[in-house]
Amino acid sequence: MYIANETCADRSLMSTRITFLLGFLLLGMLVSSVIAAQTPVEKKPPNVYIDKGACPFECCTYREWVARTNVTLLDSPNGKKVVGQIKKGEKVLALTGEVHSVPLRVTAKDDYPDAGVKAGETIYILHYEGEGYWTAWHDGRVISIENFSEEAKQPKATWWVKLKTRTGTIGWTVSHGNFGNQDACG
Repeated sequence: MYIANETCADRSLMSTRITFLLGFLLLGMLVSSVIAAQTPVEKKPPNVYIDKGACPFECCTYREWVARTNVTLLDSPNGKKVVGQIKKGEKVLALTGEVHSVPLRVTAKDDYPDAGVKAGETIYILHYEGEGYWTAWHDGRVISIENFSEEAKQPKATWWVKLKTRTGTIGWTVSHGNFGNQDACG
């Protein structure tokens, strides 16, 4: 009987040790995950960044525009359903727009103190704003930087505009020089 009691005691002690060891392992995993969560990781923008309301050049304005070519209106940016047509010379009301861009990862060659960027840091160029300024992404936030080298590779950007025709049809199209009266400066 003494041997049987010793075996039960050994098993109980072993069970306690295993429980204790598992507790330490779980605690270690928890501490490791907390440390990993606090380690700085590059905060990247989405693969396609959408800047809603953007008007991407100096003096750009949403108002009455005039079509320079025939234009097809879609139900949404990148939409498939055609909702209307605009004829060359037709006046439309430009309601808003959004620039869809594929972020361009670059290393800042200069400091941009107003934007909180130091030379050598990673930034993502999103699209041109106008007057020498670019919309960019840095450390999880959208910033504006001046004098980004225009000789460098530029991001792919598409400017979608939401228009309303005289008949009340509302739709989206890409603006790429196909409308006049977009520039409030002349």
